[in-house]
This record gives sequence, structure tokens and C-alpha cells, in this order.
Amino acid sequence: MSADSRMARYHFADEEPSQQQPKPTTYQRRPALARWGAFLVLLLTVTLGLKLTVFNATYTAGVVSRSTVGEKVINRLNNDLNDLGVTGDPVTTSVIQPYLAQGVTQLYGQATTTVDATELTNAISAQASSAGVSASSTLTAQVAKQAQKLVTQAFNTSAMQVAAARLQRARQLNFYGLVATLLLLVVTLIYALSIHHFLGSLGPSLALGGILAIVVGLVGWLGLPLMVTTSTASVTALLTAIGHSSLGVVIFAGGAELILGLLVLLGHRTFRQA
Repeated sequence: MSADSRMARYHFADEEPSQQQPKPTTYQRRPALARWGAFLVLLLTVTLGLKLTVFNATYTAGVVSRSTVGEKVINRLNNDLNDLGVTGDPVTTSVIQPYLAQGVTQLYGQATTTVDATELTNAISAQASSAGVSASSTLTAQVAKQAQKLVTQAFNTSAMQVAAARLQRARQLNFYGLVATLLLLVVTLIYALSIHHFLGSLGPSLALGGILAIVVGLVGWLGLPLMVTTSTASVTALLTAIGHSSLGVVIFAGGAELILGLLVLLGHRTFRQA
């Protein structure tokens, strides 16, 4: 019996360590962090999207050049050139865009620079040569001055000045919002890295933030005609066109963030299961 008891104790001593299995570490979800990240993604998408579109003079000038305001300036310049013997409408949207960009810059209360008239001069000279007439430097300089004058007249109306004051305030608020969002993103990134939950929160933040950006963009698109009202129908139509174009960029960015977030979620899930 003593030999059996000693053998039993030996077997029990050998089996006891094998029974103490290490507990597998479970993945801890942090939905609050993901929701906060989605809110920051929404703010970044909206503020950065507006900064690169509606509050960017070059982008806005491209929209204005395709509007009734730009068409009036283009038609007036082409009519003046026709009177001087240069037919074929050499002034196009791309040619007039730098002049419109200068007008938009003044509308935002920013310092302007001298417009490079090389593209306008080349377009007039090429069209004049094809028509069998010569375009002197005096003629092209006169047309360039006329372009600046027409753009200044188009942006110096009372309705435009009222809209300019609103746009300048909105542009300043958007800048403050963008700076605050970037600072909060840096703090959130540091916190997520400290708790080793960066990839775990990145996918849900991007996906949910993209959905929110799409929703906000669509609501803004539908409600913009009610919010943008001025004393003249042409200015209202112009601001609505600029706003719709900018919100379209926000919606597109939200869709890209949604797809990227789903891909990050899938990759993180696959990596965690492996």
C-alpha cells in the first residue's frame, strides 16, 4: 500500500502542472473609443473637404467659370474680340479661370497677386493667326485688363458683398474647427497607441465616420437651397452650385472612408483570428 501511495503521489505531481493551462487573452472591444474616432473622422472630412473646395479660390473659380457669372464674362470678352476681328471665341473657361480665382480671393478677403496672362495671350494669338489677323501685344494687354475689369464688376455687386461677409466668417470658423479636430486626433491617436488599440479602433472609426459623412453631406445637399438665400437669383444659384460641388466631394470622401474602414476591419479580424 505504501508503494502504491508513493506512486500515486508521483503521478499526481506529474499531472498537476499539466492541468494549469494558461488562460488565453481575450480581445477587448472599446466601442466608446470607436464612436469618438468616428466623430473625429466626420469633423475632419467636413472641415478638410470644405477647406479644399468651397474655401479654395482655385477650386471655386472652376465652379464659377461654368456658372452664369463666368459665362457672362466669357461671352463679353469674346464679343469684344469679335468686334476687333478675332473670331472663334478664344476665351474659354480654362483661360478665364485665373482671373475668376483672383476675384474669389478678393471675395474671401485675402491678398491677391498679379494674374499670369500667358494662357490668355496664347489663346488670342493662336485664334487670330487661324483667322488671318495679327494680335499685337497692345491688343492682348487690353483684353487682359478688360477681363480683370469684368471680373471685378461681377464680384463687386451688393449681393456678392453680403455673401462675401458670410463666407469669410464661415471660412474662419472652418479653419478653427479643422485645427481643433487635428489636435484632438493627435491626442486620441496617442491614447489608442498607449492601450494598444489603434488598429482595433481604426476600422470602426473610418467605417462609421464615412457613413456619418455621407449622411451629413446628403442632408446638406438637400437643405442647401433653403440655407443659401440672397437678394439676386444669380448669386443664389452660384452659391448653391459651389455648395453642391463641395458637398459632393464630402460625400465621395465619406464613401472612400467607409470602404477603407471595412477593409481595415476585415484585415484586423483576420489577423486577430490567425
